[in-house]
Amino acid sequence: MRRVLVGVALVALGLGACSVDPSSGSTGDAAAGPDAAPAADGAAPDDGGELRGVWITRFAYADQPGLEAIIDRAADAHFNAVFVQIRGNGDAYYRSSHEPWAARLGGVLGRDPGWDPLQVAIDRAHARGLELHAYFNVFSAWPAGDPLPVAEGDVQHPLHDHPDWLAVDSSGTSHDSEYLWFSPGNPAVRAHIVATARELLERYDVDGLHLDRIRTPGPDYSHDAVTEARFAAARDVDPSLTWADFMRAQVDATVAELDATIAEVRPHVRLSASVWGIYQPLPGCATSWGYGQYYQDSLGWLQRGTIDAIVPMMYWAIAPGACTDWAALLDGFLADRGDRHVWAGMHALDVVDGGGRGWDFAQVAARVARAREVGAQGVVVFASTYLDADVGRWAAFPGTADAPGPFATPAQPGAMPWKP
Repeated sequence: MRRVLVGVALVALGLGACSVDPSSGSTGDAAAGPDAAPAADGAAPDDGGELRGVWITRFAYADQPGLEAIIDRAADAHFNAVFVQIRGNGDAYYRSSHEPWAARLGGVLGRDPGWDPLQVAIDRAHARGLELHAYFNVFSAWPAGDPLPVAEGDVQHPLHDHPDWLAVDSSGTSHDSEYLWFSPGNPAVRAHIVATARELLERYDVDGLHLDRIRTPGPDYSHDAVTEARFAAARDVDPSLTWADFMRAQVDATVAELDATIAEVRPHVRLSASVWGIYQPLPGCATSWGYGQYYQDSLGWLQRGTIDAIVPMMYWAIAPGACTDWAALLDGFLADRGDRHVWAGMHALDVVDGGGRGWDFAQVAARVARAREVGAQGVVVFASTYLDADVGRWAAFPGTADAPGPFATPAQPGAMPWKP
């Protein structure tokens, strides 16, 4: 893997297209306890490295200067990795022969915008000593409620050519309010996703492939004809097989196939995923959970070695006793990670007086300190957009000589001994 030399100035808190996880439990917005206070000197522990990442969603940039400027701010703030979104919903923010150019770039689906965001991001990140992780939405297919247009050019959207790839619930329709989704239970869908990722890896010198939306939209998906037939055939072999276990296996297979593709095409590339912030509810809590409601067995991927790192999207505060206590949730992910990495995900903003989200850097710093204390291999911040709302927020991470921040000292991402 590329050893990244981080310059004295590194900044980047990114915006992930990952949405805040809904929960029926407490919002967990209590102040952090004293055990979560950041080190006085802001220095990272001497433990062989620390990934400092930021999500940069496709909504955060519109042109080359804008994208380069975000990466520069990340570098200046002592971040060492940027997660730049280049696949949102079956479209591309790079040159692809499998999917059309995103309409957000050229104004029309399929229109060449005259620049390549992924190549621009690679060049700028590497020039500034940062890792570049290609942020790749897996199963989100198209915005819900938006008509799918015919793309300009020869490459059409996958659902245009294959409407049967759509994930549907038991009523035969899609009711997710955010996206239409691809069906994980259709092998043709998985083959398309793997082929799309393979081409990206063959053409672009990325340091990581970062998966998002690597799950179903809910527990009642997908009852498309192909998936139903495959489930029936699997039940003939094993009558005890449940729908949940079958669907988890489909998502698991996608991760394993992408991991195998990386091993073949570009073995040093790190495979990671942003995952539901609650794997299973904390004791006594009734929150959303990735394993049971979205068929996302993120800890299983770590334990089986089919992924290098996960980034739990824990967009809450350190709040002991709360059902969304950031510290307790992180402890759960770390306890069952095997020998792979957990990069602690966090929101740049916190719940403030009045119930909305606002800037409270003391809580951000407390989460960074807690992640270090319990042995997480890094942190990733959601997202650059919130830091850019007041560009002075970036400077809080390195701090000053008199008041050092948590990223006062530059760092390299930690090594992964199993990678070449």
